[in-house]
Amino acid sequence: MATILMIEDDGKFVRLIEKIMQPLGYRIIHSSTALGGLQLTESQPIDLVLLDMDLPDLDGKVVATMLRSRASVAKVPIIAVTAQSDTIARRLALAFGCNGFIPKPIDTRAFPSQVETYLKG
Repeated sequence: MATILMIEDDGKFVRLIEKIMQPLGYRIIHSSTALGGLQLTESQPIDLVLLDMDLPDLDGKVVATMLRSRASVAKVPIIAVTAQSDTIARRLALAFGCNGFIPKPIDTRAFPSQVETYLKG
């Protein structure tokens, strides 16, 4: 069972992802802050990070950079999931270490296969 870390401050969105992914066998752990999410990477094995780029405590680009510098998650796929859907936001997310970009609102039917693609590399 793959463990997905969600660093996301929107509780409704977290519940939506849990509702979609948990029945498929994914374990979802969550932090509503960047700092809390960074702490979780040190205490739990993580297979994929879903990263909101608009967090209350740190900018998502900074968080992606920090995640890439941590040995525990340096090679873990990071997917930016954000309402910032323009081309510049996408390019910035990738430039700062994200492996992919999924704009909000998500397509709930396509989301599991998108996640699986990143997990398989």
